[in-house]
Amino acid sequence: MKFWMSSEQYALVGDAEHKARKTLEPVLAGILSDVVLDCGLEKWSFISIVMPDERQADYPEVKRYHKLKRDVELRVKLPFSEFKDADANKQVGLMLDALSRSVDMMGEIKSLRLKSEDASVLRGAVEKARLRLNVSKGDERSFI
Repeated sequence: MKFWMSSEQYALVGDAEHKARKTLEPVLAGILSDVVLDCGLEKWSFISIVMPDERQADYPEVKRYHKLKRDVELRVKLPFSEFKDADANKQVGLMLDALSRSVDMMGEIKSLRLKSEDASVLRGAVEKARLRLNVSKGDERSFI
């Protein structure tokens, strides 16, 4: 399975999101490289949204499955102020929390037919990345 990350971010975040993404992306991509899911999903595209409250409405969360490409696209909000003010380790942790939440979003896409076993594999990959990067779980209540 392939894994890809990008972002939609506000300028005040600076290069913090980019650094966190470049720390996390190769680790998770490596963990997922040999994964084959029963649902046939071949690519997980994750786009983090790091926008202040006044811009939230312009950047809604999105969950979309491209059946022909077997690619799921998930745009997931991260808590702007918490992310902006956090240290690098916490920022990676917030991304990992959002990735875990994106697995739940995948489950809501009926055409994907994500089985609970597949979801467990994906959550396990996120937790394995968390362990490899030595990042603790964040407070999930902080998500929008």
